[in-house]
Amino acid sequence: GLLWSALIIPCLGLIVLSSAGYDPFARKVVISWLPEFVNIPVLAKQLLFLGVGLVVMLAAGSFSPQWFARHAYLFYTLCLLALAAVLRFGTVVNGSRRWLTIAGFNFQPAEAMKFALILVLSKYFSRKPPEQGGYNLNQLIMPGIIIAIPMLFILKQPDLGTAMVLVAIGGGMILFLGVRPKPFLILTLVIIAAAYPAWNSLHDYQKRRIITLINPESDPLGSGYHIIQSKIAIGSGGMFGKGYRKGTQTQLEFLPEHTTDFVFSVLAEEWGFFGSVILICAYLYLIYRMLRVMLRAKELFQMLLVLGVTIQITFHTVINIGMVL
Repeated sequence: GLLWSALIIPCLGLIVLSSAGYDPFARKVVISWLPEFVNIPVLAKQLLFLGVGLVVMLAAGSFSPQWFARHAYLFYTLCLLALAAVLRFGTVVNGSRRWLTIAGFNFQPAEAMKFALILVLSKYFSRKPPEQGGYNLNQLIMPGIIIAIPMLFILKQPDLGTAMVLVAIGGGMILFLGVRPKPFLILTLVIIAAAYPAWNSLHDYQKRRIITLINPESDPLGSGYHIIQSKIAIGSGGMFGKGYRKGTQTQLEFLPEHTTDFVFSVLAEEWGFFGSVILICAYLYLIYRMLRVMLRAKELFQMLLVLGVTIQITFHTVINIGMVL
């Protein structure tokens, strides 16, 4: 059930991409050493990534959880070095320095850091489980440092979204294990007090994104344009959608970034509320199966490892679907 639910979601994504990325006049080469021309390059790329992902999944499945535990700190250190290398040698894309180019392939170390953080926190907490009543403030200093170091590197890129994912992963794992009431209250007050200086430290475009999230109509032709077009696409889909490759917002390119950030809007326009619910149910089933695996784990490290990945996928799903709505 876990495997099938993990495969159904990217297959649904491929169907949507085959519509969103279709261009009858586009004849592009996806891989330089494979001179095959395609009409839907984003679909071809996604198929390639899916194939690589399946190979990596099978390879990872041949290692025991203990192997991951033994190499957790090594993987974390390598990801930190890669993040440091991004700031010095990274490729600039759309004004942000987030990528390393290796042998012609773009690699984003911040993505690998998500899993590295899950690994290292799982190992740390499994060796130092909470006492009765949960962790106190002193016991959370080291986990806080483990989370904060990669966060600072990622915020320098700048990449606020990925930094938030690291906070969600670390915070979710800590709350699962338990925190005593007094340190929990202190941490909450510290976060509230830090909100104002944190807001002032954001870049102007990051502030505009947050304001737009709350009130997109404040700048309908500027920062609010994307989300307004997305809401039009989703709403116009109705109950059962306009049909495959018949979404006007998508096909006439009113909807920006329709093969990446706003791909859910394409699904909603062409397949309607019905298709959207099917996808959301597929995600819910995947999360449910992962939680079942977590509850059946025999060791705390394994339980926390699955929990961390579940938090990451859940956070990504909620934030991305919520953003386009």
